[in-house]
Amino acid sequence: MLTTMRQIGNSRGVLIPAAFLALCQIEDQVDMQLQDGKIVIQPVKRELRAGWFASEKSEMAKENSSAWDVATTFLADDSEWVW
Repeated sequence: MLTTMRQIGNSRGVLIPAAFLALCQIEDQVDMQLQDGKIVIQPVKRELRAGWFASEKSEMAKENSSAWDVATTFLADDSEWVW
């Protein structure tokens, strides 16, 4: 396919047709490399929900605790309960 370069600020770019993007499974991010004088663009594959719980795990590691310890602390303190 023959296409033309377009001015984008101080850079230049090309428009990639939606059909090409769909066939290559390219969404938001790409990995772009220069190989033997050619520009190679590949889709970035990421795992679903990657990093969702990273902050919680790091907080628990800092406190040297686990979710079970936190839960049992609340359950063990029944001094205010009326039986």
